[in-house]
Amino acid sequence: MRIDNKKEIKDFIYSLNDVNELNMSLSEMFLSIINNKEITTKEELETLSKTYSKSIRDIYFDKILEYWDIDSDNPDNQNIIDNYIYPNFLEADTNLFRKNKYYQTIKIKDVNANGFSLINDSYDPYEIFALDDINVDDNYVENSKLAFFKKQFSFIALNHKDVTWMSITPNEIITMEKHINKAHGNIVVFGLGLGYFPFMCVLKGEVKSITIIENDRQIIDIFQKYLFPQFINQEKIRIVNSDAFDVIKKELHYDFAFVDLWHNAEDGIKPFLQFKSIEKDNPNTTFAYWLDNSFYAFLRRCFISLLMEQLEGQNDNNYKKAGNSFDEIINKMYFKTKNLHISNASEIEELLSDDKLLEIIL
Repeated sequence: MRIDNKKEIKDFIYSLNDVNELNMSLSEMFLSIINNKEITTKEELETLSKTYSKSIRDIYFDKILEYWDIDSDNPDNQNIIDNYIYPNFLEADTNLFRKNKYYQTIKIKDVNANGFSLINDSYDPYEIFALDDINVDDNYVENSKLAFFKKQFSFIALNHKDVTWMSITPNEIITMEKHINKAHGNIVVFGLGLGYFPFMCVLKGEVKSITIIENDRQIIDIFQKYLFPQFINQEKIRIVNSDAFDVIKKELHYDFAFVDLWHNAEDGIKPFLQFKSIEKDNPNTTFAYWLDNSFYAFLRRCFISLLMEQLEGQNDNNYKKAGNSFDEIINKMYFKTKNLHISNASEIEELLSDDKLLEIIL
């Protein structure tokens, strides 16, 4: 990659690198408080709220800043708090989610089956959880919403060896909503999970059929025994025990495809890119991806890191080994952009769009 030696370009890349560092710092900070029960207690929050006549949310937020040991007297820190942390820390209403048709319909008793545990899990009162997918603003800052309930909130989860494999949490509901709204016609779903996406889609009159592709026979067996009998419009749904990539290699005859084969952007970036690379072979099918915003944010972080490294003069030797998926993507971007010439900052802005990031990596 050749970057013209202009102050305008350098300053812009330096500012992007600052945003990258902010995004990674915020991500680490948020991860440190999700499901963290050491920050405070229900009793302490409620007592302090009454003592100081402040909302539970504000008291809780003060405790989080204390936990992070953030100096709010620092103007830069206060700016980050005011713009990117406080607005994204919310008190959620359990009633809004309890109205969801899946929650109202699907009921289970805890069961163990073939090393898996299908259970009624829950968030404790004031337990912090991720509420939504990443939203990237005009300055490329990644906004991630966190929330808590004042009351205990139950949800269905599937565990394997005490590790949660899948669950129907408020995050699942919110992050799938836009895709459910767009689903239509004959649908193919890659990844069964606990069936939330097909359950909600089959309620729509414009949905004719749903084919679910799942490669884990045990997941299918558990679903068919304990969950599927409670589904509405079962006749519209069929499950195929097959590998998603074996299916996608063939021409699809569906109106809509939903892909959910991952837990997060880091473990899902490879299959996401594999699917994106073959979308063009199915022009009559509309594709949708769970956590799509997170994937583009991940690619954007990688490309900004690459820009900074190129300013520092790194060459081929620096891009031959990778310790993780982040490094792998950067390495691939480097070799894909070796002939790229950047002459102004506006060209960089264009390259940071979702579509251009895909062009670079694919």
